[in-house]
This record gives sequence, C-alpha cells and structure tokens, in this order.
Amino acid sequence: MLHLLNNLAENTVPNDSSKIRSITLNNFLHRIDCKTTIIELATQQGCSLKRIRRSKNWSLTGNQSQLIAVSEQLQQALIMKEQDLHKTSFKNVKKVTWIVETINKTLPKPTFDLTAIVQANPDMTINRLIAETGCTLIEARAALDKAEYLV
Repeated sequence: MLHLLNNLAENTVPNDSSKIRSITLNNFLHRIDCKTTIIELATQQGCSLKRIRRSKNWSLTGNQSQLIAVSEQLQQALIMKEQDLHKTSFKNVKKVTWIVETINKTLPKPTFDLTAIVQANPDMTINRLIAETGCTLIEARAALDKAEYLV
C-alpha cells in the first residue's frame, strides 16, 4: 500500500501552488467562537484573515500550501480537543470543522496520470483505481484501456 501511495505522489500533476487564493468564509463571526485563535493560526501559516468591507463575511487569503497548512493545523487541534490531550480555545468542534471543509472544497483537487499508475501496478483493478485516486468510472476504464494498448 505504501508503494502505491509513493507511485500516486510521483504521478501527480502539480497544481499552481504559488497562486494566491482567496476563500470566503460566510457569516464567520456568528459561526465561530474563537476568532482570535483562528486569526493567529492563519497568520502563523502566512495567510491573512480579514473582514470583507462591512459584511459578516471574512476572507482567508494565501497560497495553496499555506491554506493546506491552516486546514491541517485546524484538524490537528480538533483531534487533540476530541481526545482531551490539549487545551484549545475551541469550545465547540462543529463550529470549526466548517472552516476545514470550506478550505478543502475550495482548493483544487490533485490530478493523477492514471495510465502511469496502471502501468506501474499491472494488477490494478477499476474499483481500486477509483477508490485511491477519486477518478470517475469512465476515466478509470480509459486509463486501463490505454495501459493495455487497446486504444
């Protein structure tokens, strides 16, 4: 399994991680109970979290790697909070998970060279390819056909 994950990492087409992205966090102040903690966490990772004019919405701005780091830091803090290993200022876990979900929805998904993955693993099945890369059934079948030189 570890060998397959290494192959997936090698066959990933990199996204433009230097491009600055902005994620709108709708109704931020009313949905969160620890604004200062989230702002500190974002600035530690090199992102900025600012209010959009006079609205209730806020904007989280940074490049792709910074936004991923913010998401991972929030996830780690939530896991530690659930296990009571670490005292955080997050009073309610559900109030913070929506930020992680919003970041993950907004960032582009990595694209894989499916044909190269199938060629590296000849015993790869369609279901396994779909499960491990998140591709569609049509994409998986096309990759298997290309790998077997049927197309």
